[in-house]
Amino acid sequence: MTSNGKPKFAMYWAASCGGCEIAVLNIHEKILDVDANFEVVFWPVAMDAKYKDVEAMEDGSILLTLFNGAIRNEENEHIAKLLRKKSQILVAFGSCATEGCMPALANLSPLDEVVSTAYSTISTDNPQNIHPQPIYKAPEGEIYIPKLYPIVRTLDQVVDVDYYMPGCPPESHQIAAVIDLVIDVLQGKAALPPKGSTIGAGGSTVCDDCPRKRDVK
Repeated sequence: MTSNGKPKFAMYWAASCGGCEIAVLNIHEKILDVDANFEVVFWPVAMDAKYKDVEAMEDGSILLTLFNGAIRNEENEHIAKLLRKKSQILVAFGSCATEGCMPALANLSPLDEVVSTAYSTISTDNPQNIHPQPIYKAPEGEIYIPKLYPIVRTLDQVVDVDYYMPGCPPESHQIAAVIDLVIDVLQGKAALPPKGSTIGAGGSTVCDDCPRKRDVK
C-alpha cells in the first residue's frame, strides 16, 4: 500500500512494439478506475520513474504488474526479475510476453546475422560499419548498452508468472474486464482465478467471430 492507502500498480515493456500500452489507454474512461483504485508507481512509457525507485521498494509491495514484451537483452531480464521480486501478482501481458510473438522470430537466425542485417545491409546508411557495443566511451562519460541475448525468451522462461493475458495486443474490452475483476477482488466481491490461468481471453478465435464464409480450400 502507498501512503494514500491504494495498492501499487506497475507496467513495463521489454522487447515489444508499444501496442500493449496503447491498448491499455484504449480502455478510455475505465482508466479512471485504475487511478481511483491503484497508485501507479512504475510505468516507463507513461511516467518518469527510475529503476532505482523500484529497487528501493519493499519486496512484494506492488500488488499488480502487467509485463509486456519478450526478453531480448540483459536489461529486460534484470527488470523482469526485479518486478517479480517486488510484485505480488505478475501478469505476462500480451503475446510477446506470453509466447514470444514477433520479437521471437529473431530466434530463426543467429544473433550476428540479426545484428548484421540491421546495421550492415544495403538499406542501412552505415559506411563505417559501426555496430553497437556494450560499453562505449564518449566525451560525456561511459555509455552502457544492454547486451543482446542470442535467444529471445518469454517471460515465464525467466521468472515465475502468475497469470497470462494473450493478445497482440490484448483487446481493450478484455483489459477492462480484468481491471474490473481485480477491483472486485480488492473489494472482497470476487476471488482470483487459480495461479497459471489465462485471463482476459474469450473462448473463440477471430475466425469464429468473422461473418465471412469460406467455401473453398
